Amino acid sequence: MDSSFIKKISPLHDYWRSSQNDEDEKERLLKANPKSKASDLFIKEPYKWENLFQSISREIINGDSDSVRGMKILLSTISFSERKKILQSFKDENCFDKSILDELDSLELTAVSKKKDLLRFLRILFAIFTNPYGIVIKREKKHIYEKTGSFINNLMRNTF
Repeated sequence: MDSSFIKKISPLHDYWRSSQNDEDEKERLLKANPKSKASDLFIKEPYKWENLFQSISREIINGDSDSVRGMKILLSTISFSERKKILQSFKDENCFDKSILDELDSLELTAVSKKKDLLRFLRILFAIFTNPYGIVIKREKKHIYEKTGSFINNLMRNTF
C-alpha cells in the first residue's frame, strides 16, 4: 500500500508547508491537547512528533498491531477535533482494519505488550535522525536529531 498520504493526514502538514513564523507557530499550538501528559512532545518537539506519527502509521499499516499503543499516545497529544480528523482520514484511506480504528478511537491505553521489537525501535530512531519524510524545519533547530535530519534533507534536495 502506498503510504504517501500519511503526511497529508498529519495535523502538522500545513505547518511544515508554512513559513513557520510566530503566527504559524501559534496556529500549530492550538492543535495541542494541553491536558495530555505527553503533550510536550507535540508542543516542544514537532519534528520528533511528525517522525513518530509517520513511522508508527507505517508500522501499523504493515501489520504491527503493537504500534497501536504508540499511535494512541501521539493522538492523545492533539485536540479532540484534530484527533477525529485523523481517524476519519485513516478510515477514508481504508488503511487500518475496523478493530484498529476502534482501538485508536478509544481513549483508554491498553496494557503494554511484553514483546519488545528492537528492529521497530531502530527504524523509528533512524527516521528521527535521517528525516526520510522530507520535513523542512525553518525555525531554530534545538536538538541534534533536528540538525541531522535537516542536514540530510538539504543534502538530498540539493543532490537529487
